[in-house]
Amino acid sequence: MTKRILLWGAPTKCDETLPFEESFKQSGNNYGNILIGSAVQSFLSENELISRSDLKSPEEANERCDHVVIPAANFLWKNFDFGYMADFLEKTNLPIIIIGVGAQTNDRTMASPIHPNTLRLMRLISDRSASIGVRGYYTAEVLAANGIHNVRVIGCPSIYTSRCPTVKVDSSRLESLTNISVNFSRRVYQHSFHPERLCAIENTLLKFALAHNSTFVAQDEVEELALYQGNESGNLQITKYFNQIDKSACIDFFRSKTRYFCNVSSWATYIRTQNASVGGRFHGNLIALTNGIPALSIVHDSRTMEMCTLLGSPTIHLSEVDEKDFTEQILTEQLHNCTFDQFEKSYSVLYKRFLEFITENGLPHNLVHTSITT
Repeated sequence: MTKRILLWGAPTKCDETLPFEESFKQSGNNYGNILIGSAVQSFLSENELISRSDLKSPEEANERCDHVVIPAANFLWKNFDFGYMADFLEKTNLPIIIIGVGAQTNDRTMASPIHPNTLRLMRLISDRSASIGVRGYYTAEVLAANGIHNVRVIGCPSIYTSRCPTVKVDSSRLESLTNISVNFSRRVYQHSFHPERLCAIENTLLKFALAHNSTFVAQDEVEELALYQGNESGNLQITKYFNQIDKSACIDFFRSKTRYFCNVSSWATYIRTQNASVGGRFHGNLIALTNGIPALSIVHDSRTMEMCTLLGSPTIHLSEVDEKDFTEQILTEQLHNCTFDQFEKSYSVLYKRFLEFITENGLPHNLVHTSITT
């Protein structure tokens, strides 16, 4: 039996006909968010999906909806205030399911502090759901430290975009290191475990990109996006970060090789033309893996560490490399040595767990069923 679902959270797409400044705002200031919202929309598509903008009040939500579903990102951080969402939902009597909520900190040894209003929201959801769907075990620990224990570790909903119980990565593509998709964490590098080390490694990645016919997929890098559109006002910020690269070569790369995507379909079509994806952006690499394309992630903060550990995907961890000795040759060797058996196994187990999470929270869905045991 289908349900009437208030879908409130990560966007499902942006309007690609708009200037990037406007579509970027639609994305929630990160084009990676559309992978989250689109995935949830796709496996709930047999239901009647209602957006928050269609509702004038909590009372109308009670009348028109059966459930609230929140496609989530890294909500659990001291500066993220979701009080507006808690205020609205407290006035409803609806079940609330949050999918893929994550914690964010640059120090994994401590519990991520949560804004009081966001903690109020999480406690409300805990009371109104069978379980909270969290990105990984670190997030589960953060919620447990705040007295919330009914959680299920499911990863990010964007993992399950295909709605299929298995995935196979074509590692043979690594035989040719041309047509490489790269992504950078320049704008968020201060969140990392070792900011200076990440900067040095990403400089090496750009050198690699320049030598291997690479393209750059932007998610929230507004200066690079502006440069791609002909606005050079942010050039100094770009070249200051990529300070090991000739300035002209650096600017020319981002001017001519930057790409961004307003919907998952066009992003997936692009990534399937590439032989690999490399960088510190989780979603930029995840869309590669779920489309069977090899990916190597730079683990630089609690969020990327949590997700890559859960998935068992190939990584370069900042704590395991010396930035002074991290060369293009070493990066090439890392790529050639990538294996994906563990990722494929982890995906199958997580898929079944995700299926159980959706079912126990009473959501009709179109996910393919599986008999794989956890």
